[in-house]
Amino acid sequence: MTDVQTWSTDAVPEHLRFAAWAEMMRDQHIQWDLSTPIEAPYAARIRYRQIYGTQLADARCDSFSGHHVPANGAPDVVGIQLHLSGRVLCGYAGERFTIEPGDLFIWSSDREGTFDTVGPHRELTFLVSRTRVPQSLDAMIDRGRPVAAGPGTGLLAIAADQIRGIAREMAGLPDDRVARAVDNVIDLLGAAAAPAHEAGPGQRAALLAQMRRYILDRLGDRSMSATSIAAAHGISVRTVHLVFAESGISVGRWTRQQRLERCRRELSSAAGRTTVTDVAFNWGFSDTAHFSRCFKQEFGVSPSTLMSRSTSKQPPD
Repeated sequence: MTDVQTWSTDAVPEHLRFAAWAEMMRDQHIQWDLSTPIEAPYAARIRYRQIYGTQLADARCDSFSGHHVPANGAPDVVGIQLHLSGRVLCGYAGERFTIEPGDLFIWSSDREGTFDTVGPHRELTFLVSRTRVPQSLDAMIDRGRPVAAGPGTGLLAIAADQIRGIAREMAGLPDDRVARAVDNVIDLLGAAAAPAHEAGPGQRAALLAQMRRYILDRLGDRSMSATSIAAAHGISVRTVHLVFAESGISVGRWTRQQRLERCRRELSSAAGRTTVTDVAFNWGFSDTAHFSRCFKQEFGVSPSTLMSRSTSKQPPD
């Protein structure tokens, strides 16, 4: 399990505190040019953890300002920020706006941006690859406006509560559990941002059950996709994604979990000439290395280790 790191300006000489904080922010977030109106002493503290390419941070600090210009060739990163205290004056995507406590703001590192915090400030931030973000969030990212996420805002409020919970429990959970919790937040935000879909409220539960049965019957089919699922049920691909997202998990992630569980069962009773590659291909995976990474993330043990445990228990011929 990766450890949660804690850093603060307490141990830094007063005249160097903001410079040290600025360097920490550039290391833990993305490249910003930072400044502060406070001469000295500056106070800041951050708890952070990095797992599977995702950065989680709980940051508290005095007032400061920043300016970001996208760098050529830099990876596209999405920031999901929940603001807990302090106001932030932002410029992003050609707009000027204020982020208030309780707001969620989702941004992309491929956009130029500025910010000025007003007073002591605290925020919870997840930094994830743009490839992990559902298409339904693209409009929110491109629009570049914060959204209220307090009581009464539906899925946004649930997502905000989960972000707080992840930050609170960050030090006590294994990597795979934290990664799964972050995925759930992303799915909730995707569902909250998605437009209304064709299936009415009374149809969605039945439609979800039908699609799940369809997927379970075809887990070994590597060509199965949201497109083929949609075609089989006479609905749009958008509806497939939205119905699954509303249940709290994406169609791709649910399918992968079911395939991994079938693989786990088969590997747990493997015998003879069965190989990890055979099992992976039987249940819809086409890349053994990718399968092994997903399997270990899901179950905390590699597929080869699980299979060797199984075969060692088999009676001799």
